[in-house]
Amino acid sequence: MKKLLALVLLFLLFFAYNTYTYHQLSSAEGAYKLAGISGDEKLIAVYHDENFWQFATYNPKARELKVYYLSQGHPLDFRIKKTKTVKTPLNYSPLALDLKLLEKAPKETPALLFAGKWYTKENPPKSPAVGQILRGYNNKTIRRIALLYARKELWIQTYLQVYGRAYEIGTRDVLVVPSLGSKSVSTLVIEFPTGENNSTRVVYYPSVTVTGQGKTFYLSSFNLDEQLIDSLLNVSIHHLTNNTSFAKIESYCFFPNAGLNWVLVKKYFKGISMEEHLPSWYLSRKTEDTPLKCNKRNSKT
Repeated sequence: MKKLLALVLLFLLFFAYNTYTYHQLSSAEGAYKLAGISGDEKLIAVYHDENFWQFATYNPKARELKVYYLSQGHPLDFRIKKTKTVKTPLNYSPLALDLKLLEKAPKETPALLFAGKWYTKENPPKSPAVGQILRGYNNKTIRRIALLYARKELWIQTYLQVYGRAYEIGTRDVLVVPSLGSKSVSTLVIEFPTGENNSTRVVYYPSVTVTGQGKTFYLSSFNLDEQLIDSLLNVSIHHLTNNTSFAKIESYCFFPNAGLNWVLVKKYFKGISMEEHLPSWYLSRKTEDTPLKCNKRNSKT
């Protein structure tokens, strides 16, 4: 009898706690408290969809990006909490949000809080003018260009396993914000050399730009021209569909004549951006035939 009473008590405690957390997740303020975000971290983005929240933070002392994921579909379900953390040379401090904005979270989902404003599918974020931005770098020396698209969720990086090899989705040091369904690039990364092993990165988001300097993985470079700009834009338009979960169209010189590469995630499931690895059948990947020619090592602007 005592054992039965103990089990009933444990169940009631479990139900009471889960009901409390489920109620907390019904509001942005409650979900933010449940995330347990450190005081050293500045909130820079929030994403909300049915039964889950994501909070992106930046720690200027540690120079780290972090994404928290919280989900609970029912009071009897266990609450799921996941985190991803990456180092970044980019300064995200200007994107720090006023926590009072959490009180203004819309009832509609999906919703995105970014650069001081809430967005929904009826009022999506305005994508950066990719063609115009790229043409501003025409005839300049570039190390990497990445056009990044996310339909849902906040992304840092995920790996797709293909025949035993891991291909990166997202990037190591860039937060990718979702377009909330519109078929347009939401984040543009341009990297250009500022020294033998160093680069400056410029990240173009809807209505805001983030910059930073640091060591580079791409030691070669190329000269951007109108033909390559057109190829980037054409590939991005051609491959994005209503079913695309994430896409990266990238031009870089790691090996001679590396070309124009794109990788696309064809499916979506809740929490996909928080996975460490995705199976190969989620992937489409191709190297386009372009006239890209890599410069000799150590080329500078």
